Amino acid sequence: MAQPSRFWRIADQADLAWRQWDGEYVFHHALSNDTHRLADAAGALLGFLRERGEMEEPALAEACGLHEDDLDVILAALAKIDFVAWR
Repeated sequence: MAQPSRFWRIADQADLAWRQWDGEYVFHHALSNDTHRLADAAGALLGFLRERGEMEEPALAEACGLHEDDLDVILAALAKIDFVAWR
């Protein structure tokens, strides 16, 4: 039985400031005061979530042009640093 897809959003506690240069994104997480350099795919994914508020996994994968497995890896990494959350 297939699991229902998750809806992803920017985490409530993530007060993110960001900049983009030459295919890389730099995000600063105000709560933790950590700065992270992200590859283009992860930065674009966060951009879609910032614009749309919340997206279901299949729609997010399509919008970012990512395979489902790649999307899962990126979302897991972003969740680990408290940038994104799901419901």
